[in-house]
Amino acid sequence: MKINVRDRNSLGVAGLVCAVVLFFCVNLIAAFLMKNYRLDLTQAQLYSLSQGSLNAVAQIKEPVTIRFYLSDKLAKVSQLHATYAVRVVELLEQYVSASDGKIKLEIIDPEPFSKKEDEALGYGLKGIPVGDSSEYVYIGMVLSNSSDRRRTIALLDPSRERFLEYDITKYLTDLTRSKRPTIGIISTLPIDGQGEPRQVYPKYRPRWAVMNVIRDIFDVRFISRQTLDIPAGIDVLMLVNPKKFSEETLYAIDQYIMRGGNMLVLIDPFSQAEAALGEVPYSIRPDMDKLFSDWGVSFDPTQFVADAVLARTAAHNDGDKTAQVKYLPWLGVTENHLSPEDPVTNAISSLNLAYAGTFSVTKKVDGLPVTPLIFSSKDSQLMPTVLGVTPDPAEMLRQFKPKGRNMVLGLRIKGTPASAFDKAPTRNFLKQRPEAHIEKAVSPVNIILIGDSDFLADAMWTEKSDILGVEQLYPFAGNADLTVNALDNLSGAASLIDLRSKAEWRRPFTVIEEMALQAGKKYRQEETRLFDELQTAQNRLQYLTERAPDSGGDILSREDKSEIQSLKERILTLRADLRSVQSVLSRDIFALRSTIILLNVVLVPALLMAVALFVVWRRRVRRTQSR
Repeated sequence: MKINVRDRNSLGVAGLVCAVVLFFCVNLIAAFLMKNYRLDLTQAQLYSLSQGSLNAVAQIKEPVTIRFYLSDKLAKVSQLHATYAVRVVELLEQYVSASDGKIKLEIIDPEPFSKKEDEALGYGLKGIPVGDSSEYVYIGMVLSNSSDRRRTIALLDPSRERFLEYDITKYLTDLTRSKRPTIGIISTLPIDGQGEPRQVYPKYRPRWAVMNVIRDIFDVRFISRQTLDIPAGIDVLMLVNPKKFSEETLYAIDQYIMRGGNMLVLIDPFSQAEAALGEVPYSIRPDMDKLFSDWGVSFDPTQFVADAVLARTAAHNDGDKTAQVKYLPWLGVTENHLSPEDPVTNAISSLNLAYAGTFSVTKKVDGLPVTPLIFSSKDSQLMPTVLGVTPDPAEMLRQFKPKGRNMVLGLRIKGTPASAFDKAPTRNFLKQRPEAHIEKAVSPVNIILIGDSDFLADAMWTEKSDILGVEQLYPFAGNADLTVNALDNLSGAASLIDLRSKAEWRRPFTVIEEMALQAGKKYRQEETRLFDELQTAQNRLQYLTERAPDSGGDILSREDKSEIQSLKERILTLRADLRSVQSVLSRDIFALRSTIILLNVVLVPALLMAVALFVVWRRRVRRTQSR
């Protein structure tokens, strides 16, 4: 049967009409019957509720209301915020769908000068001004439970989209649990701020950003470092740069652990934050040594870890020039140097540490296993803390001789330790707590040790900005995430851990980084030689110059003057050579990086497409031959 041209055209039109009708039917079915089902193809599942969120929603026992204040006129002021609002609504609908009716969503338009606007302002929301008028538009939310406890997101910032799910789940968790874990903090650093804002620095120091993150999730109680007892009700004890502890205070910490208490310790061989306060930034002995020894570990406070592979860059002044150099004490720890098995570290992508110390296992204690969490590369070594007083990248580079082994920068201890004390050190202590001395932990404990306290400082992990009076954090490293992960884990509240890692998800070119670092090694020797020669020349020039009188007279010989001129010329040449070496290194690394990215992004897909075309061609050839 033959089909004429007219019939063929009619069939083509009919097929096209059917396709269009089918397209609209599929979309209508998807819109009305499958609106709660979404296909998320991102590797980190950025657009799907994580298991942590689902677990948090499942634990809701009383109704929660989410009031999303969204101005209809938002698009006229900021199209970016209006687009983001669609994403927020979609995510909130997922929470509602997963809650089995326990979460109620209200979307409210706070029109200018209305009761709804007054309500929004009363909840603490921040409006975006509309031009030069007195009107504002809003994009923020208030979460509340049946007892009218509230948590507010004053202004939803599109640049913080990756933190959206974490923020919502964090507040849901806070509203639905009967009691927030209490973190007891003993710190020698002003991490919670100092003084009043109206006071002049140094009397006033702002609160470290990490404390705002911690306070969002936990109740916080600061404890004096001269305390004779750790009060009841402390779920996790956090020690920040523990120094100058008395025997009585150490005993109080020991007995807290014996009562089943968990602990996070951030100890430092050299504290940059403490140096900034004008205090001695290091100790001659580890204050925690008595406890560490009984746990089978040691910490050397006289040395820090230098690492050529993990070293971050820093600006170094070389005379009148500033160059970017590898600064060995500043470590950018990658996910390859974090334990993949531990829930505290397994999804952290990066950490920044400064002058971190290392832990050593001195003995195996029965029932007290030690698990490394953070470690250096094999291209690392220990250096004396005194080098941190007057930091000199060139001098550190000259002394750098890697040992070819990983060093432990953080670890976990679990089990039932015995007391480090035979008895209470003083009778006065017994008056504080009349209970008898506890010789062994009454239940298994969990202790995490990290060899750096500077990583809590703002400059190590986040940028801050003030948007309409609301402080926004933009983390570039997972320092705060690791801290809060540890506190969550130690307090038994771990539902938010995977959400923090999801917010910080990235896929680095780790192979590129490792190859670049290996490529850089061949320039290290030449760079060190140039640094040495430059330093020698500058020292000699300074010596000859200082021999000249301050005024009048001429005691320099012709030979000295000639040498001075030669040295100046040599210094200029050495600086040029050094810049050339650094430039070649940067160029080679850039070329390597570009080549590998090209292979991954362009050539590999092109190769796959070529293979696919070849397969199609071969099939056609075979069909032709078979006819």
